[in-house]
Amino acid sequence: MNKVVVFGTGRGADIAHRYLAKDSDYEVCAFTVDAKYLQVSEFKGLPVVDFDLVQQHYSPQEYKLFVPLGSQDLNKVRYKKYLECKEKGYELASYVSSTIPFSDELEIGENCLILENNSINFDVRIGNNVTIWSGNQIGDRSVISDHCWITSHVCMAGDVTIKPFSFIGINASISNGVVIEEENFIGANALITKSTGPKEVYVVSQTPKAAFPSDKFCSMLGKNF
Repeated sequence: MNKVVVFGTGRGADIAHRYLAKDSDYEVCAFTVDAKYLQVSEFKGLPVVDFDLVQQHYSPQEYKLFVPLGSQDLNKVRYKKYLECKEKGYELASYVSSTIPFSDELEIGENCLILENNSINFDVRIGNNVTIWSGNQIGDRSVISDHCWITSHVCMAGDVTIKPFSFIGINASISNGVVIEEENFIGANALITKSTGPKEVYVVSQTPKAAFPSDKFCSMLGKNF
């Protein structure tokens, strides 16, 4: 069984530990955090060590690291820690849910977190340091480049390219052959039918509130509600 040390003691580390422990060939052996956040000696019943000293406790020759940080600053916070791990000589682990069926081998990089119920078609390529949450459709021959975050229920048609440091929000739809350029923020429910430029933002307005209260609305629906 492969041995791994998870970075962090927050929600991301908790989720990563659950998936790795229950659905992978990795044994989570410890957690590590930056010194200023080292407030506990144990998390999930395992040791927590200073990231500056992690090599002294868990050598890169025997252990991998996994960095399940969020999408803050268009994934650049996670990217910086990813680079620090590489500079320390570590290989980074990736997790792909066993619920995802494959007819051929998925091409995937390091430090990826790909959760359950994703539909990933043929010839998809996924770079390093990518998070793909649950329940997405990723069309054939699509490319998700390094340091991206795909939320849930995103629908990507075939031949879509997501360039580095991009964020794709819940229920976004991307048409066939579209290129999402670097550092794009694609908000929830957005429909993208044409290729974008660098550092663009696409957000959809919230559904407007009705002019009457819910009890009146339900009475208007009558017996059919």
